[in-house]
Amino acid sequence: MNYYKISKDNWSCTKQFATLEEAQTFAESLGKGYEVEYLGPVEPISIEQRLSMDMSFGQELVNDFVYDNRIMSITSEQSEAVLVKFRDILAFAQTGAITSIQTYLPLIPTDEVFTQERKDKYTQMINDYLNQFQNE
Repeated sequence: MNYYKISKDNWSCTKQFATLEEAQTFAESLGKGYEVEYLGPVEPISIEQRLSMDMSFGQELVNDFVYDNRIMSITSEQSEAVLVKFRDILAFAQTGAITSIQTYLPLIPTDEVFTQERKDKYTQMINDYLNQFQNE
């Protein structure tokens, strides 16, 4: 796979294609006047790099979760209840098991502390993070 830049006027995107012909076909599907530029090969991420990225992202999730709890000014009882509810999610985050979080987070019911807004926020963060690896 290779990276190609598809552009027209002030708009551009970078996508992966196996061949220049595939990139050109995609550009043509967008309409007339789109240009294709070869950027280089897709370099696979090593296991060590991916683990480091997953661990860092997991810690970012934990930090966001704790921060969100603190700005809500919840009681000690509410804090304990939400921590129990998130026990597995936090364990997954600490070990870099981001796809497991993606699987189990939707199963956690919302309440006055873990609101739908927070659930949507974490889900979007996880999806955005994992989307960068979709072609691996």
